Amino acid sequence: MAFTTIYLTNGVEIKKAPVGFSWTMFCWGFFVPLFRQDWFWAIILFIAACLLGPIIGIISAFFYNKVYIKHLVSKGYTIKDMPGVTDDYLKNYLGYINLPGRI
Repeated sequence: MAFTTIYLTNGVEIKKAPVGFSWTMFCWGFFVPLFRQDWFWAIILFIAACLLGPIIGIISAFFYNKVYIKHLVSKGYTIKDMPGVTDDYLKNYLGYINLPGRI
């Protein structure tokens, strides 16, 4: 389980996005993006799992949560709430200078 969760919104729906190492990805692999309806990464990780086996679950656990947050931001989601996370930490984690939805 990641160390915290941030909430992103596009004005209609709110999505939870974990921050940090993904234990669910470590254990369940490509099923995680499948359940989050992140179709692109579900297909990529399924193909990688077929080629590389369970090692891809270990590797992707380190980066998938960051990729998922960046994917939501690129789709127009903005940060609604981030309990337990400072702006500086999230900027460094995501590599952004300005966080979407924050001043």
